[in-house]
This record gives sequence, C-alpha cells and structure tokens, in this order.
Amino acid sequence: MAIVVTLIVALIVAGIAQVTVADFEMNRLTRWDVTAQYLAQAGIEHQIYALKANKDAAAIAYTNFPSTADTRYWYVTSLTCLLNCSGSVAARRWRIQSTGEIRLYSGGTYTSLQTRTIAVQVDITYDGVAPNLYAYPQRVTLQRWEETLP
Repeated sequence: MAIVVTLIVALIVAGIAQVTVADFEMNRLTRWDVTAQYLAQAGIEHQIYALKANKDAAAIAYTNFPSTADTRYWYVTSLTCLLNCSGSVAARRWRIQSTGEIRLYSGGTYTSLQTRTIAVQVDITYDGVAPNLYAYPQRVTLQRWEETLP
C-alpha cells in the first residue's frame, strides 16, 4: 500500500513539475515577443525623430538598444518616400518598416531568438519662414500601422 501511495504522489509531483516548466517557457517566449515588438516601435520612433530633424535622413542601420554588454537587443529600419520626395515641400509621406530583434551571441555568431516587424505610413508637415521655408517639422500624422506577425 505504501508503494502505491508513493507512486501516486511521485506522479502528481512530476505532473506539477512539467506544468511549471511549461509555464516558465511560455513566459519566456512571451517576454521575448513583447520585447521584440517594443524594439520595433523604438526603431519607428527613432526614424520619425530623424526625419523631423532632417527631411533627407537615411534609414536607421542596425542599432543595439539599449546598449548592453551582451548586445542582445537590436532594431533596424527601412525607409521609402511615397509622396513629395524631393525639393522643399510642405509635407512628405514615408513608409517606415522597423524590425526588432533579440539575438544570442555564441561561438562568434549571432542566432536570432525572436523578431517582430512593424510598418507605418507617416506624414510629416513642415513649416518655416523665408529663407527656410518648410525647414521645421510642425505635425506628424500616422496614416497606417501594420504589424507583421511571425
């Protein structure tokens, strides 16, 4: 009888341990997914800030943010002008695509653990006075926001 009771208790403990391990794994994956999404949003904000400062700004290259010793967190953007792409104009429209990525550095190579991509269309209206007409950002309007799910 004691062996049967011990066996039942052992099975219950093993089941609880498996559920606990699965819960920790699910929490880790969810945390990585949310962190990668926040990194992609940071890339969008960084690109908009750059465009507000300079209409002709380039796309943001791979950026380690926050800058950590293990260089785990990255974002990168691509930039396409959609409307009023040259000259001194009152407004421009861009398509910004940003990818947030969590990487693991091991053995001289990076392994991607999680990525999230966000694409937005944004209008920036500029204002100013002569001789610097349309030199200063006045308004930023997000026209479209799309998340690419893994």
